[in-house]
Amino acid sequence: MATTYFWQDELAAGQVRLGLTQEAQEALGKIRFVDLPEIGTSLTVGKPFLSVEAEKAVLDLEAPLAGTVVDVHRELSDKPALLDETDHNDNWAVTVSTK
Repeated sequence: MATTYFWQDELAAGQVRLGLTQEAQEALGKIRFVDLPEIGTSLTVGKPFLSVEAEKAVLDLEAPLAGTVVDVHRELSDKPALLDETDHNDNWAVTVSTK
């Protein structure tokens, strides 16, 4: 599930931004709440790192890659519905350093 629920954009050498794919948006429905990891959190492939409450499900989503969270989309705390957008500038959740 994790690999199909997240798009990945490489921003700079060793930094990858993650956001929800259209498949994830359709499976979850409207996002109502998101619990973001803290900057500095270590991600392990297949381990939960992001919690979402949506109209169709409440899930702990698993990391699609290993690394350390270096940035979070803080605006999601007040506007979780941004994860429903199609624009990657709006629906990203975290930036991860894979180095």
